[in-house]
Amino acid sequence: MDDPGEHVRLDQRYTGADPIDWCGAAVYPMYSEALPVGTTALHLRALSVLAPPEVSGLGLGLTVTAGHVDLGGRALGGVDIWADALGTGVDLTVTAESPEALFTLTPVWVAGSGAYQSWTGNYGMVVDLLPEGATLWCSTGPGAPDFNELVVELTTVGAPGHSAEDIGRALHELGTVMHTRGEHDSARSLWTRAAAAGHSGAAYNLGLAALRAGDTVTAQKWWQAAAHDDPRAAALLTELPQRAQRT
Repeated sequence: MDDPGEHVRLDQRYTGADPIDWCGAAVYPMYSEALPVGTTALHLRALSVLAPPEVSGLGLGLTVTAGHVDLGGRALGGVDIWADALGTGVDLTVTAESPEALFTLTPVWVAGSGAYQSWTGNYGMVVDLLPEGATLWCSTGPGAPDFNELVVELTTVGAPGHSAEDIGRALHELGTVMHTRGEHDSARSLWTRAAAAGHSGAAYNLGLAALRAGDTVTAQKWWQAAAHDDPRAAALLTELPQRAQRT
């Protein structure tokens, strides 16, 4: 029997800026980052653009709270950045006017009818944190959630970086989404990066993937890396010699 929750649109699940769980990953209605007082440079570049048939244009809406975007000599509260500009990379400067300042990014798109839309339907982001920014995997509102529609690399200069723990968690969550979608090579790549950042759950998953492929040596390597704080990996390590004898 289907889970009724699977058919609820993402915009009806959000209760604020906090993420929701979708197929094991944290999906955000927006990306937000605090700004230090003064000026911060942002660089945004599209890594992939795969607009669905119902969408004739897509991009990101940038909004600054307690500050502004400096654009062509004007101080603006926000600006939309479309995929054609993101393809070659966009450099922007934002100014924070108080310690409470922050900026947000959320998907925006043009529907087939020509109407500008945001904050509706199955829109959202999976956030892959990086030391100096993030990779944003974005879904527009029409159709089923698809976080490959727009993938954007964000780099910030002037804002604090993210911890290795944050990076590992985000990579693990994104890998879980890719695995659920059947994109197993992408999942393994993301889990490998997460494990390198110290995420034991990612190492556990890599061990399972190796075991399913019949590679007990690699499975053992990953479970040894995870066993110190993942009891599942520790338990499977004790069973591994017996599994190896049966193969």
